[in-house]
Amino acid sequence: MADEQEQPEKPGQPDAQRGATLEVRPARPEDRDAVLAFCAHTWSDGDYIEYVWDDWLKEVDKGVLLVGLLDGQPVAINHMYMISDDEAWLEGIRVDPAYRREGFGRIMTSRALVAAREHGATVARLITSSDNVASQGMMARFGFVRVAEMVRFRGPALAQDDGVEIATPTRPGPDDFERIWEWLVQSNLAPLTGGLEYADWQARALTEPLLRGYLAAGQVRLIEEWGAIQALAIAVPTAPEWDSTPTLAVRYMDGLADAIGRLALSLRAEAAATAYARVELWLPDLLILRDAMAGAGYEGDDEVMLVFAREL
Repeated sequence: MADEQEQPEKPGQPDAQRGATLEVRPARPEDRDAVLAFCAHTWSDGDYIEYVWDDWLKEVDKGVLLVGLLDGQPVAINHMYMISDDEAWLEGIRVDPAYRREGFGRIMTSRALVAAREHGATVARLITSSDNVASQGMMARFGFVRVAEMVRFRGPALAQDDGVEIATPTRPGPDDFERIWEWLVQSNLAPLTGGLEYADWQARALTEPLLRGYLAAGQVRLIEEWGAIQALAIAVPTAPEWDSTPTLAVRYMDGLADAIGRLALSLRAEAAATAYARVELWLPDLLILRDAMAGAGYEGDDEVMLVFAREL
């Protein structure tokens, strides 16, 4: 996720002059303490970098954690990860508060895009807050285009004595691929998601091979009525990297608002039956979907997240 604290840069001074002394290289284990020190107050409750640092550092085949140094001292980081063979995900851009407005954020983004191309990416994406105007401006200057406005929803596992009527979704298999794919292609909601599936704070294209894999694994749920699909969910149990809460994570949700609400409620019941504490999913920021999710017992984040993409 883009740095929530990035500030507008000083106007009128070329990047080359501002960033001439910034050395950018892959991060090393010895950079950790200095990086975590300037990340300590990214948000009021800290930052997640300390929980992913070791994993990011080891991803030499599928990504690179870049660090920017000023006089040998780490002052910026950015992480590029190949989320598929040709899709790059940019996240974790941070700049030491003492060195913001010096163009370092743009230098780190530029180097991350170079690394993405070197790893074979044809598209790069990232997510940032709708409140982060500075980051959005920087993305526009790099040619990124907004492809989705998403909200994260969370619902607790449904207590057995809630006394509500629960829909029973079907679990289609590999033989159902063609009709489900055709339904997705014609969906009115898919363009609002960017055609992406969301896993925690990353997104990638929902492709035919991925859908076939989810069908084979029994991870697709459908609500079908009157011979037609009304709602679809792809649900994968997980435990987030920096949050050990057992979660039934919905990577993709589509359909009519009312049916989405009913399917979301059934997923809360499934979570309870399978000892998961909650259900988590992402949906486009639409009032009709917020209302449907509230009716299903979910709470949506106040913060709207914007997904940006750029071809490489």
